[in-house]
Amino acid sequence: MLLVIGDAYLRTLEDARIVLPGSYGRGIPVWQDAGLQLARRLVSGYESALRQWWEPSIVEHPFLMPAAEYKDVFGDYANVYEVQVPEAGGSCVLAPDNMPASVGWLRERGSDGPLVAVGGLLRVLPGGAQPLFRDRHIWPAVQVTHLVGEQSALDELERHQLAITRLHQLLCLPVVTVRTGNLASYGRMTYLTVSCLPDGRPTVTATLYVMSGRYRDRLLTDTEVIDVGFTGKLLALVALHHRDSAGLVLPSALADAQVGVLVGKQDRRIQEWRTEQAHEGVRVRLVNSDPRRSVRRRAERRLLRQGVPLILGVRTEGLRIARRYPLLRSDLPALPESRTLHGELAAHDDRLRRSSADRFSAGLREAGRLVARCRECAATNTEEIFGWVVPEVEAPCGKCGVPGNEALLGGRFY
Repeated sequence: MLLVIGDAYLRTLEDARIVLPGSYGRGIPVWQDAGLQLARRLVSGYESALRQWWEPSIVEHPFLMPAAEYKDVFGDYANVYEVQVPEAGGSCVLAPDNMPASVGWLRERGSDGPLVAVGGLLRVLPGGAQPLFRDRHIWPAVQVTHLVGEQSALDELERHQLAITRLHQLLCLPVVTVRTGNLASYGRMTYLTVSCLPDGRPTVTATLYVMSGRYRDRLLTDTEVIDVGFTGKLLALVALHHRDSAGLVLPSALADAQVGVLVGKQDRRIQEWRTEQAHEGVRVRLVNSDPRRSVRRRAERRLLRQGVPLILGVRTEGLRIARRYPLLRSDLPALPESRTLHGELAAHDDRLRRSSADRFSAGLREAGRLVARCRECAATNTEEIFGWVVPEVEAPCGKCGVPGNEALLGGRFY
């Protein structure tokens, strides 16, 4: 299924030098240095969320996997590339699903995980591509494998759901998690996190499974296997939701430079201030700029296009700050302290969250996609339930008024 969402988000990512312009032929976007940094911060934010409960390991598996090992688990799936590689022992699949390799990695080390596999996945792509939503080369692709006991599987899955929710919060993206039976042949328990496009259409952002017994047996493990995955689609959603008149607006957790500073010359005062901010956890980038107004404005526009949340202009006539979303400028009496900058960045993220949450509410709640239903009405009405919200949210059924739970309506969507 091809999403029709326009290409404004791509132009935004190109202007920010995150992806290479025109690099989408046959579904293989080319990421530039800023994009690689962005992906690293995405993974780092997720790793931080996981550390609330576990000490995850990070790994990148080889590009090649023996085809026999892959087929032992997934059978003859037709969406991967299989080639003959004599140096690797014969038939191999290219950048396939990470779960078999991750289970092997954990077994060899006597560990239960969670293990976070990062890198790319290669998939056969029938039809057209939608960059970062539907690609041949899916990058970044993040997949977690966690071996857990049968009695603790649901509790552990819910903790993983909280970690994914925390990641969305860092990205200032709205999200709801639903439990669905649509993919029961793959997972005996299936959670999907759902956000929205700017026009309110729902879109799946992450998948969380307790794998079905069939796959557990094929993986030769006597434990339950939790599988969690998400991709660079999250970064595309950031570009879709977080833009102003100047270009991309990055959440502070993703921004390589949280504060850009335009200076005519880097004197000791500015250098000492920057060092102090670094010690306090604020990422500052100093940019030398000619004092001429036109040159300074061009330098400011470059920082804005790159998604920098705050920009300070150090001028002979005083200090000026540019805030984002919306883009507003005001004078400052002095270089701000780190406490002030942390407050500005928190307010910046709050503005992004409120705006995207409003779209989510309009597109799902107000449009009648996220509703309350009792089990009887859900079973007897013609509506198609995509999934039930987890954790459960009790509310009067919108059909009959008896106690029910929130559910997401609709068929399959990407």
